[in-house]
Amino acid sequence: MLFNTFQFVIFFGVLLLLYRSLPGSARNPLLLIASILFYSLWIPSYLLLLAVDLVVNYALLRAMVRSTRPKPYLVVSIVFTLGLLGCFKYAALFIESAMPALQGVFGWTPQVPELFLPLGISFYSFQIIALCVDTYRGSIEPVKRFSRYALFISFFPQLIAGPILRGYEFLPQLERGGQISAERTRRGLWLLASGLVKKVIFADFLLATFVDDVFYIPGVASAPFHLVAVYSFAFQIYFDFSGYTDMARGLACLLGFELPLNFMEPYLARNPSEFWRRWHMTLSRWLQDYLYIPLGGNRHSRNRTYVNLFLTMLLGGLWHGAAWTFVAWGGLHGIMLMLHRAFGRRSGDVSAPLRWSDAPRILLLFNCTCLLWIFFRAGSFADAATILRSLFTSSYLVGWPVMQTGIVALCMAAHLLERLARPRLGAFQLELGQRAWGSAFEGLLAGAIVGAAIAVSGVGGEFIYFQF
Repeated sequence: MLFNTFQFVIFFGVLLLLYRSLPGSARNPLLLIASILFYSLWIPSYLLLLAVDLVVNYALLRAMVRSTRPKPYLVVSIVFTLGLLGCFKYAALFIESAMPALQGVFGWTPQVPELFLPLGISFYSFQIIALCVDTYRGSIEPVKRFSRYALFISFFPQLIAGPILRGYEFLPQLERGGQISAERTRRGLWLLASGLVKKVIFADFLLATFVDDVFYIPGVASAPFHLVAVYSFAFQIYFDFSGYTDMARGLACLLGFELPLNFMEPYLARNPSEFWRRWHMTLSRWLQDYLYIPLGGNRHSRNRTYVNLFLTMLLGGLWHGAAWTFVAWGGLHGIMLMLHRAFGRRSGDVSAPLRWSDAPRILLLFNCTCLLWIFFRAGSFADAATILRSLFTSSYLVGWPVMQTGIVALCMAAHLLERLARPRLGAFQLELGQRAWGSAFEGLLAGAIVGAAIAVSGVGGEFIYFQF
């Protein structure tokens, strides 16, 4: 079930009614049942895979906690989790890549497996690894009940596409149980509304069709169409993924929980380091804590630091998809981070206010980021090369998509408005809630947003990050 469907509205409406009617001790078991049901409605057979992953890793986690030599259990857990992820996500890629060599040397043509990628496996695999590593390091208390462990991993609002949770962020909340309040409920409804607008109206209705048409057969459209499609996709993937995160956080708020922020207007970043502190923030922190720092981080020579940055981003690109274009996308971002570290300021302070003097750096980084999205969206290196060739060698004098250019400008304005409004939104909602007409105004505004989303529903489809 997609969050932006009537089926999910019915599912969550019934769940919320039951959840708020039950005593606190019965709520977590209900959430675990709901999470299992939610996942089983995609492909029921893959529920078994999730169950095996949970049972094996929990058994290894408990054995690690009890053992005087815990490291082997940690290693087995990581290898097992990454092995399942690699089998289902990367087996076909590696076999296809090795096929020419196998044919040339052994005369053998291996059969490429046709495996459907289990939804959310990239996200919950990273969550399993993080919990195991944090327990091994002693930074969190060991989970003592399988039901608590299973709910932490499979909590349905974030199960399919994050945010990637850490034990210290969510396990204490599960221990206390959902803390429902009027303020959290109102905030949850606003997050749901904003996520619905981002996904249904911006990502699907305004952007998806144009992007799909241009990228479907690269080279057919003119250079202006390619250029506008590149910027359209940059905003499509942002509104699609941040829209999902907003909805996930909103659903959690309605259930009395807090999920971490995952996006902070990344296209207004001033340097590559700041971009990755604003884009998919929970993944960036995961890569830093469990890959970059264990590789050595910046504790050794400058050249070693560059290698660590580059390897981290290469693997981060591979995490996004089983294609070498994703690896190239991650590697190119790694090169940008290396150049920034070599020639720019090292910090990426997300709290620094925007100034007019930041505009050149913001525009330069935004345009570079959009160019790199070509490798993310194109189906092959040949398609990416075709688009890049069109952008840099073709004429821009004719065939300009004026309406879509206006939509891109609208997206940028919305992105800037989001940046300006976010720090003031909490105070505005608090003030609104204190006024006699505040609830009625909020209800009318929320109804208008939902009505607009319903009016354009049916355009687009799954969230982009579901395929990762």
